[in-house]
Amino acid sequence: MSLTKTRTRSSKTTAPKPVWFGGVDVLLLLVALTLTAFGVFAVYIAGDQSRNAYAVNQILGLVVGLAGAVPLALIDYKIMLKYLRVIYSVMIALLAAVLVLGASAGGAQRWINLGPVQVQPSEFAKLLMVVVLAGYLAKHPVSENKVFLIALGIVGAPALLVFMQPDLGTALVFGALFVAMSFIAGARLYQLGALGVAGVAGVILALKLKLLQEYQVARLTSFLNPNESGAYSYQLAQSKLAIGSGGLTGKGFGATTLANLGFLPEDHTDFIFANLSERIGFLGGAVLLGLFFVLIWRILRVATISSDRFGVLLAVGVGTVFLFHVFVNVGMVMGIMPVTGIPLPFISYGRSSLVVSVVSIGILQSVAIRARTEPSKYSKN
Repeated sequence: MSLTKTRTRSSKTTAPKPVWFGGVDVLLLLVALTLTAFGVFAVYIAGDQSRNAYAVNQILGLVVGLAGAVPLALIDYKIMLKYLRVIYSVMIALLAAVLVLGASAGGAQRWINLGPVQVQPSEFAKLLMVVVLAGYLAKHPVSENKVFLIALGIVGAPALLVFMQPDLGTALVFGALFVAMSFIAGARLYQLGALGVAGVAGVILALKLKLLQEYQVARLTSFLNPNESGAYSYQLAQSKLAIGSGGLTGKGFGATTLANLGFLPEDHTDFIFANLSERIGFLGGAVLLGLFFVLIWRILRVATISSDRFGVLLAVGVGTVFLFHVFVNVGMVMGIMPVTGIPLPFISYGRSSLVVSVVSIGILQSVAIRARTEPSKYSKN
């Protein structure tokens, strides 16, 4: 009789609590939505006769992203561990399809036409790569050289397909992902050091064998020699001029700017930060970067409270993607990083990029929600 009662009481205390939105990281959600709203407004004021279409497309990207993010937040993220091979196969198939069926623009073949909509698989590949690599490193000790090399091969294959599009910027994202996630997973310093040496040697070899496209070499040349004449040197000079002319408080949203006059190329995509800085000034730019700082901080918090290794690595991977994009994009428009064509998350025009950014937040919320009902193995908080 007492044994029955004990068992009943025990089953009540150990029964899992229903999980909905009780553990949502509210600040992370609010910052992501604020950045998205900032982005919709940014592409609207950056556009000319197409400004309405830009804004509508961004809103459409938000809606599609939320349609994926909400279910992913409700579902236990650990379910993805069962489908890592499928996820990886889909990612490789999409990237390979771009090379065969993709649409070309600006000397690159990065998009697939799905009726009236263009999809950029490399944007989705970043998030899929985070999931696959997190799953593999969560199950295997990366400090072992064999595991380290297998993980490198897992990342290397899609990175090579992206590089062939060609898309050097996204290929570099894959490299940053591998370094950050393998380091957190326990890779040894000599392994990462050897990888760094191999990376430098690979860059030198690529330049020697002329594996880079002419426009990619021109971008690197314009960064190393900003005073040289050329399209990319001109673009970089105009970008810095736009940022500087914004002053402390900016010219205002309705002001005539270099972008309005046609002197700032790619003002609504890769160089949208320069366009914004001319309008909102140093203070506005600092607020925007502050929002990104809070975003990264909350993502790292999700990593610290995660209940398992997979969740930690998922959060670290997503945080690395966002941080790398912000650092490189803002750096390139200011002339302290080479021009690589990496968008500013949530801000730059592009449906695929926005959808992936919003979906990433959904996965992070799933980790945060489960951390509330499943005590973390890594933190007492």
